[in-house]
Amino acid sequence: MFAFYTCFFGEDSNQRNFIPPVPTTKYDCYYFTNNRTTHERLRHTAWIAVFYSNHHVESSSIMMAKRVKACPHMLKELRHYDATCYFDSALSVDGPTVNQLMENIVKYSSYSICMARHPFISKTWLPSAHSELREAILQPRYAVQNDTYEEYIKEQTDSGLKSVDDIHFATGFIIRRNNMISRAMGEVWWSHISKTGILCQLSFFFVQQMFREHIHDIQFGSCFSRWGY
Repeated sequence: MFAFYTCFFGEDSNQRNFIPPVPTTKYDCYYFTNNRTTHERLRHTAWIAVFYSNHHVESSSIMMAKRVKACPHMLKELRHYDATCYFDSALSVDGPTVNQLMENIVKYSSYSICMARHPFISKTWLPSAHSELREAILQPRYAVQNDTYEEYIKEQTDSGLKSVDDIHFATGFIIRRNNMISRAMGEVWWSHISKTGILCQLSFFFVQQMFREHIHDIQFGSCFSRWGY
């Protein structure tokens, strides 16, 4: 049994408050939110709406979203599925294509995770932690933590991880088997996010090095497209 899920945590004024099309009717599709207006709007769609108040996680809205993204096995609604597909609410997913991809991964492969290569870091830019940071700090919400991220990169490279790899993943689309490997990866990722901050693609750059053999990479946009913006 498989499930799709996405989320939005934040205020009505947040420009990323999107409700994308439901990707499939074959499998359950969940939308997690702490926004009451969004939750009410979801009642008029085919999404299974799940309301999370800030009491569920002692954290900010954005960190709630990161936890939902990183650790589906920690959510009671998702922990019983054989595999899940997370996608950013600003994306539209090709349901039939992803259905088949999930089925193939579970039935015929040894991979535990499937993610897309970054659309330009990995392709035209050097796949590195600093490439991710250079792109991210163009946005003020990341720029204010630039020193923290620089310290984090140094800490990770001092520990023996690489600052440059052969690939950089986009984290807006993730298929995961519900197994110990995926759970471990999610929990390591969440620990990095909790320590370092909201730039989860930067922290995943280092986490991927610990789990690379278990990740199947696909082309960005091969089964999803930008929808909300």
